Amino acid sequence: MRAFPVDTTAIYRKTDKGKREVAERAFGLENHARRLLIMIDGQRATAELSVYIRAGEFEKTLERLLAEGFVEAVGAGEAGPELVVRAPAADDPVVFAGIKIQAMTEIRRHMVGRLASLGEMLVQEINACPTPLAMREKLRTLEESLTRLLGPEEGVALARRVGGELTRLTAE
Repeated sequence: MRAFPVDTTAIYRKTDKGKREVAERAFGLENHARRLLIMIDGQRATAELSVYIRAGEFEKTLERLLAEGFVEAVGAGEAGPELVVRAPAADDPVVFAGIKIQAMTEIRRHMVGRLASLGEMLVQEINACPTPLAMREKLRTLEESLTRLLGPEEGVALARRVGGELTRLTAE
C-alpha cells in the first residue's frame, strides 16, 4: 500500500469504491474507518472530520482511506460555492468554555464521596485544554481513569457525554 500524505487543509469526498463500501459494506472496513468514510461528504473540512474518530487515529485512518481508493481530495477548481465548510460549534470560545464548565462540574459531582482530590486533578487537566480537539484527546486519556474511579459504565458514559458535546456542529 503506497503512503498518501494527508492534506489537513483539503476537503475529501468518497470515490465510487467508497460509496460502494458505505452502501454494501463491500470491502469490510473496520468500524472506525467506516464511520470516518460515512462522514466524508465533500463538504466537511478535516478539522470537523477529526472529531468523529479517536484522537491520534485520524490521520492514519484518512491516509488509509486515501491509499486504498475510498476517498479523494476535492480539487480547488471543483470546490464550488455550493460547498459549505462547517466547523464544530465547540470552536466558538463561548461554547467551548461552557462545555469545559459542564465537564468539570460533572466530574466534581461524580467524585463527591469518592477521591475528591483525584477528581480535582482531572478537573485541572480538563481546564488546561486550550482547544476542543485537545480536550477530546485528553478525554480519551482520562477515560481509563474515569472508568477505574466511577466504574466501566459510568466512567465511559461521562467521557462520551462530554465528548459528544464537542462534536456539535453549526454552519460557519
